Amino acid sequence: MSSDDPIASLNQVLSEVIDEIMAIKQARRAVPGTHPLHRTLDQLFTDLIAWKELLIERDEVLGVSLLAVMPSAAGRQPTNLWPHGVDDSEVIRTINEHIDRLEDHVRSAMVEQENEESRALLAAMQQGLIVNRRALERSVDSS
Repeated sequence: MSSDDPIASLNQVLSEVIDEIMAIKQARRAVPGTHPLHRTLDQLFTDLIAWKELLIERDEVLGVSLLAVMPSAAGRQPTNLWPHGVDDSEVIRTINEHIDRLEDHVRSAMVEQENEESRALLAAMQQGLIVNRRALERSVDSS
């Protein structure tokens, strides 16, 4: 698929979501469960899982077999984001970088979509990312 293919761009967002799920799993392990930041990470994790499922459903509706276009989560090699421990500010900085990258993919994919349902899904994701970023900022203020 070419880079200007709407389905390819949608699947690039899905691939990025899967990468972010793996990053959030690491962040959740790095932050104590009683910390306000952990609750924020839990919500982002829940949203990412939901978006992954919705993107997979879109692919099915569009007749795309995911196994043909991308590796599964099991087939990815996760990067150890914090091999030597981490503090809250580093977790937030790293997760914000990941959100930035996902927002870029979502924005690019929205432009390329010809299907209204795909555009609506990406627009909802974009709004959700804004909400999650604000929650991250609030979790810093409350710690």
